[in-house]
Amino acid sequence: MTRLSLLFAASLFTLNASALELAKYPQVFDAGKGISVTLAPSADGKQALLQVSGINHPLDEVVLLTTVHERGNDERDYGTTLDGSAYNMLIKRQGWGGEQYQLYLPDTEGFQLGFDEEQSKAAKPAALLALYEKQKQEGVQDKLAAFDRERQVQAFVSALQQIDKEASSTCGTPLATKVDWSALDDDILKRLSVPSFCGEVVSQVATLCERDEAYKAQAKTLKGVECAFGSRIKLREKDATLSFTTHEDEPNQGDFINAFLRNR
Repeated sequence: MTRLSLLFAASLFTLNASALELAKYPQVFDAGKGISVTLAPSADGKQALLQVSGINHPLDEVVLLTTVHERGNDERDYGTTLDGSAYNMLIKRQGWGGEQYQLYLPDTEGFQLGFDEEQSKAAKPAALLALYEKQKQEGVQDKLAAFDRERQVQAFVSALQQIDKEASSTCGTPLATKVDWSALDDDILKRLSVPSFCGEVVSQVATLCERDEAYKAQAKTLKGVECAFGSRIKLREKDATLSFTTHEDEPNQGDFINAFLRNR
């Protein structure tokens, strides 16, 4: 790369890093249990830097750039991208007692926030912006924004195994659901709870075992369940294996499966 190119690249980086202009006054909120939230809006009000501190969570101390989505009536959402999907981390709503802020982090319950006037006055937007730029250069935010397919599949496998385990205990026989994970694209894995769809067959088997002790003998004849996503719902049996094709928009899937199992 030539010296001119290097200078141009450096100038471009400086321009991009300085593109975000923050408003003069940030807000700091108390979420309880030592957890605080700093919100620094941009000068035009369309974006905001958001940092959560004091919590044992992958997002602790990370400064995220959020987009402000106005909802009317002075209500708004502060959204970013986490694990490949849009995610509203902070919402502002109007309640009977005035404006209310709630924080949402992945794998946690929501936090009701209270405005901390003293900490808000002490907060320094320039320091927050500098930390954001440093973390951005290190790839911290990009890593959190990228979809972790392997982690999601493992989480779904564990959830499906738990459903199988409970059904097996209820029916007194091993019940296992198999999914060809390689056949599922990232969009399905991000949008849908695959265990909820694919685990419905053994869940309905367990329901029948609970209602009728005699059905446990029927359950013992099953070798397992194979689940896939398709254009429409289907359920077939071959060599004592149930082949289930599900679809996200198909209603009453539990009733459909239950009726098939009672008449197999």
